Amino acid sequence: MSQAKIEFTLIANRQVVLAEYPFDYSPFNVVAARILGKIPPRTHKQAFVYEGKRYSYIADESGLIVMAMTKEDESFLGTYNFLLEIQQAFNGSYNSSFRNAGPGAFNDRCSGLLRSRMETFAKPTGAGERLERFVESQKGILLAVASRTEKLELADSKYDDLDVASKKFDVETRRLKTKLWWKNAKTWIYLLCALMIAAVVVVAVVLICFKLPIP
Repeated sequence: MSQAKIEFTLIANRQVVLAEYPFDYSPFNVVAARILGKIPPRTHKQAFVYEGKRYSYIADESGLIVMAMTKEDESFLGTYNFLLEIQQAFNGSYNSSFRNAGPGAFNDRCSGLLRSRMETFAKPTGAGERLERFVESQKGILLAVASRTEKLELADSKYDDLDVASKKFDVETRRLKTKLWWKNAKTWIYLLCALMIAAVVVVAVVLICFKLPIP
């Protein structure tokens, strides 16, 4: 059996997390929830890499998703074997009864299964270890490219809000600049009007004082 040290795992119905282990709220939960929102409803498997952690999952057409978080350099084969085993055990026990279940509805029933399988897959095994390392090394280049792609994708998602805020700030800045420009323009207009009125008053006073005919 291929090994993998699983740090966090969950079972979800599309975006509804039915069971997870450990239960503690952490940044892992936030990242996992964001990834769940990206998973299309079809049978496939994929992995996202974010800040040194790899979030691997398998999904099927029913909406059932099993996800596991490991370090970025953990075994791919071990992780997907773990996910497949959890998926088969869950389907074998509950079939389609999970479809209308709410968040955390299977925590009590599945926490023991998740914990025990995580512990089992974390134990070192000697048989097949060299072969697994060889297979992993042959996939190195492709996996590196895929990992960089997923990093960028998740990074884009992370900074979406920041980009929106930046655009809003630019709009507000331009609006403020326009407002200040009009304010300055009005000030100059008032000043010129005042100067013209003052000039007229001075001319009138001079004409009156020297008894000159007013044009």
